[in-house]
Amino acid sequence: MILAQVQQFYESLGHPPRHELATFQRYFPHDYSLNEIDDETAQTFIAHNPSANQALLLGISIGQQVVKARRPSLLSAQHSATFGHFAQKEIGGQAQEQLCLAMVDTQLNVIGWEVVFVGTLTQVTASPREIFQRALKANAYAIIMVHNHPSGNVHPSAHDLSFSQKLFELGKTMNLPLLDSFIVSQQDYWSMIENQQLERLA
Repeated sequence: MILAQVQQFYESLGHPPRHELATFQRYFPHDYSLNEIDDETAQTFIAHNPSANQALLLGISIGQQVVKARRPSLLSAQHSATFGHFAQKEIGGQAQEQLCLAMVDTQLNVIGWEVVFVGTLTQVTASPREIFQRALKANAYAIIMVHNHPSGNVHPSAHDLSFSQKLFELGKTMNLPLLDSFIVSQQDYWSMIENQQLERLA
């Protein structure tokens, strides 16, 4: 696979790939050799074709750094209280109702937080399609929905419950589960899972 990509690299620069590939294989006979490049080997290899080979090694180095990179997490969503207090700080004091989406990885670390909708003083109109589109774009393992009640009363309305259950069912179908649905104010938070108002994942 790597040789094919190296060949494509040289061809894109207009260099005859056969000669360049032979040189490349002489210095890096195995894929793992690219993880063990010392300065002397790199400089000798570059000398055969300075502009192209230096660009190639730089590209390989960038690729190695990308592989090692990890998306930073905002916090862990393993505990409702920790997440609830985080959500309170984010939108609990807002004068308008907002619906936010927390996206989590397989370790339940929050890797993304987005305001999806902003409503009036009393309600927000949300679209399940928009919610799941954002989660899929972020390559999330699961989602947590959060919205605030500017009135300060965090108890869910009938609409809150039905909409959350709808997202839960859609999430199961799409293999992108809704882990919980929170309502927050400046003073308090409400977890539908904690209060057994949302079907738990099996």
